[in-house]
Amino acid sequence: MRRVLTVMVAGVLLAGCKPQHPVSVFADPRFNEDSKPGSKVVEKIAVFECTSTLSHADDPDNLAPQTMARFLTPALQRRNDYKFIASATVAYAVDKVSSRENYAKFLRSYAMTDKPDMAFLAPIAAELQCDAILIPVVDLWQKDEVDVTENATPATYVGATITVVDAKDGSMLFRCTDEDYSEGASTETGDRSLVTSSSGAVYADLGAKVHRAPPFEDVAAKVAIALASGLPAR
Repeated sequence: MRRVLTVMVAGVLLAGCKPQHPVSVFADPRFNEDSKPGSKVVEKIAVFECTSTLSHADDPDNLAPQTMARFLTPALQRRNDYKFIASATVAYAVDKVSSRENYAKFLRSYAMTDKPDMAFLAPIAAELQCDAILIPVVDLWQKDEVDVTENATPATYVGATITVVDAKDGSMLFRCTDEDYSEGASTETGDRSLVTSSSGAVYADLGAKVHRAPPFEDVAAKVAIALASGLPAR
C-alpha cells in the first residue's frame, strides 16, 4: 500500500496544476443508501486504531499513526451524516472478546497484506453491533531535509488511506487515499550561519530552524481532513 509521492509532486509542479484531494476514492454501491426510503446499508462504522506500513527505520517511535489519528478522529466526528464508533469503544470491545496483542497483530497484518482477518473481526463486530469497520493506514511519512552544503527546498510528505470493510465478510465497501506535502523556506548555502572549525567541520548551523522541513503535523492535518471529506455525503 505504500506509495512514493516525490515523483507525483514533481509531475504536478511541471504541469502547473494542483492535485485534487483526496487523490483517489472508491465506493461500492452497497456503501451508499439503500433503495428503501430512509434506510442505509451501512449505519454504524467502528473506527479502528490507525496503523502503518512504515518500517521501524522510517518511524522508530511509531509517531506516524498516532499523529494521523489525532487529526483524523475530529475530522470524522465532524461528519454527522455517519454514526462512528470511537476507537476507545473499539478497544473496550477488544478487551472483552480478544486481546490487545491480537489487535496489534491484526492491524499490522492488515496494513501489510490488505486482507482483514475475519476470525478476529467477527467477534469484535458482533460485540459492537456495527455494520462496517474503518481502518486507517499511514503509508508515507517522509522529510527531505536540506544539507548545509545544498541549495534546495526542504519538504515534508504524508500519505494515508482509510478503508471501510463489511463487518460480515470483510469485503471492501469504501476506500479513500490522500497524499500531500508542505515545503519549507528555500535555502542557499550563503544564507546559512555556520560555526566551523579550522578544518571546516560544522559545529553548528545557527540558521537551521529557518530551513528545516515543516512539521509532520502540518501535513497530517491536511491529509486527515481530505480523507474524512472523501466519504460520500448522505
